[in-house]
Amino acid sequence: MHVIGVGIDIIEVSRIARMIEEHGARFLNRVFTPAEQDYANTSPIQRVQRLAARFAAKEAALKALCMGLREGISWTDIECTHRSDGSPTLNVRERAAEIAQGRGIDAWLVSLTHIQHMAAATVTAGRKI
Repeated sequence: MHVIGVGIDIIEVSRIARMIEEHGARFLNRVFTPAEQDYANTSPIQRVQRLAARFAAKEAALKALCMGLREGISWTDIECTHRSDGSPTLNVRERAAEIAQGRGIDAWLVSLTHIQHMAAATVTAGRKI
């Protein structure tokens, strides 16, 4: 893969927990796709950590695209899913897909990690060789 952009992000899990507590479904549906929420809900103990890791992946993807939400990308335009082998990957749609296509990006490498209080992600955007 030819690397076009790299992004990294780290977030305190408590920040996501606070947003869920304060804004509930409105926050969840604005930021996370139904598939992301369903995946997080499969582990009640790690639910907020999983959501925080996916939030970090979205932030890292924006950095890899050298873009921000001000460019018309919505949070749900970037979806963190899993390949058949269980490794994380991104699906981009709408404005995020337009920007990725315009930059020649057709491949994503994603790494997620989380512990009780922190979650982090790295995203590499590239072009298949």
